[in-house]
Amino acid sequence: MKKLLFVAYQSPVGSIWVNEAFRTAFGMYGEDLEPAVLLLDEACVAVSKNTKPELLGLLPLSICHRYIKNYGTPVYVVKEDLEKFRVNEIDENFGATVVNKDQLSELLQQFDHVIFM
Repeated sequence: MKKLLFVAYQSPVGSIWVNEAFRTAFGMYGEDLEPAVLLLDEACVAVSKNTKPELLGLLPLSICHRYIKNYGTPVYVVKEDLEKFRVNEIDENFGATVVNKDQLSELLQQFDHVIFM
């Protein structure tokens, strides 16, 4: 089975890319592909317990939680980005694996295709 990594790097508040990365990843299960999501830079704030894009009329991130759990979708987030954007409390519903920036090359090489959104 081919492995795909969807990478979002824009804030989940003010853009659709974090939700789109998850939506696209979930759609891959129907194609017999193994997806994962990496949240870089500003996108890392998506895993914060305090991030609520729905307060601005955007799609809530909570709609992803059920599918992440049901499918066991791997979610990765960069430690240095969490620190930079002061994300102190990670929402456990994402089941996120925190990786260091110096581990990104190794992580990316585990996938057949990497798609930046």
